Amino acid sequence: MKAINVSEFDIIKCGVEFVTTAVARPGVDDLLPHMERNESYVYWMQPKGGAIEQQLACICVNGTYYSLNSKLEKAIFRNVRLTRDFQNFERLVDGTRKLVIPQRLFQEKLRTSNRVRRTAARACARVRARARAAALRAETPRLTKRYFHRTFP
Repeated sequence: MKAINVSEFDIIKCGVEFVTTAVARPGVDDLLPHMERNESYVYWMQPKGGAIEQQLACICVNGTYYSLNSKLEKAIFRNVRLTRDFQNFERLVDGTRKLVIPQRLFQEKLRTSNRVRRTAARACARVRARARAAALRAETPRLTKRYFHRTFP
């Protein structure tokens, strides 16, 4: 997690500040149990003059803003599933467009979902090939002793 200079960003959506009694900055392992599947802590920021794709998900811990690393992103947004018509933006009540999940995590989820689809397609192709082979075996007559005795005396 890297500290963020808030003056360089516009805040798109505010989250809840995470307050700890620890003097030092809490580590990722300390934050994970509190933030897993809990998007209420996430602040969405966009660079001034930037596009929606440049939005950044971050958290505020004891008054300091930190960008999310990939481990925290995965934990917080674990419940988001990519559907066939998934759009990675949503409109807030005031009409502002916001990302649903961080762009980096979205790209990773797309990559892994494509890998799963390819693996499933290969498995389906194997099943179809086995079914075709079984159908061909069923169509061809079995050459048994009885068959040979009847045809070739």
